[in-house]
Amino acid sequence: MSKSLSEKAKGKQRAVDPVEPETPSRELMVRFTEGIPDLVLPFDKKDSVRDVKAKIRTARTQLKNRHLRLIHSGRLLTDGTFLYSWFTSLEERQRRATAREVSAGAATETEVAPPSTLSSKLSWLNCSVGPEFTEGEEEEESKPQTAQLKPLRGFDRLAAAGFSEADIANFRRQFHSHSSGDYLSTNDFATDEEYEEHARALEEQWIDSMDNAGTASLSQSDSTSSAILQGILIGFFFPLFPFFFFRETKPAVFWDNGASVESLGSTVFSRRMQMGLVLGFLVNIMFGFWRYLWGSL
Repeated sequence: MSKSLSEKAKGKQRAVDPVEPETPSRELMVRFTEGIPDLVLPFDKKDSVRDVKAKIRTARTQLKNRHLRLIHSGRLLTDGTFLYSWFTSLEERQRRATAREVSAGAATETEVAPPSTLSSKLSWLNCSVGPEFTEGEEEEESKPQTAQLKPLRGFDRLAAAGFSEADIANFRRQFHSHSSGDYLSTNDFATDEEYEEHARALEEQWIDSMDNAGTASLSQSDSTSSAILQGILIGFFFPLFPFFFFRETKPAVFWDNGASVESLGSTVFSRRMQMGLVLGFLVNIMFGFWRYLWGSL
């Protein structure tokens, strides 16, 4: 008489092979400079700029013997940069910057724009097509480029601002230890030069994002202050004329159930401009009252 196997015995009957996770991949839209049709290429975490150039030359045979330079937002990408982690880190920083702007309420109600879908699987790059290879240059193109005089990249640029080597090393250690989007520990680097090149590219990306955030905050503050100042001047010199544009017109919409329709706000002056107009109007009244008291003495 056969006995039923226990759950533990059933589990010992066969060994299930672990399912290997799929390698994440994305699509890259390459736009050329010489009227060549756009090219869509798949790339994964192990593909560097050098590998993408090889794929471009394979897909576009007319570019087989041409110099290629990949550019993103005006920045030239070096051959050792891993594109998947580079784009992922860039999108993560953009997502954090958008979240900070929304939480801080830096933009006005009319200036708030819906955030773009940063998690899209399609990325864009510009490809600058250069002259043809000369003898021996094709072999040098496939090798990692080494320059005699390397320019300062990443946090090494802080040396020009007066930081010591110990400070720069501390910044670099904290940046790569607290950043979860650089993927330095998950990529397979063939040489130390590729590791250093990819790390410097991520540092350059972070520095550029800080510069762009500072420029955006300054431009927002300048536009806000200029709108209020313009409203004060208009409200002081033309105190009554702007108030004719404050009236909110009700749309000619009638529903069967009698529901009210939300009226549209003023399309001539923004909310901050209206604040400046009211303040300028009050300043005009105070100035007129002061002149009246001064003349009656």
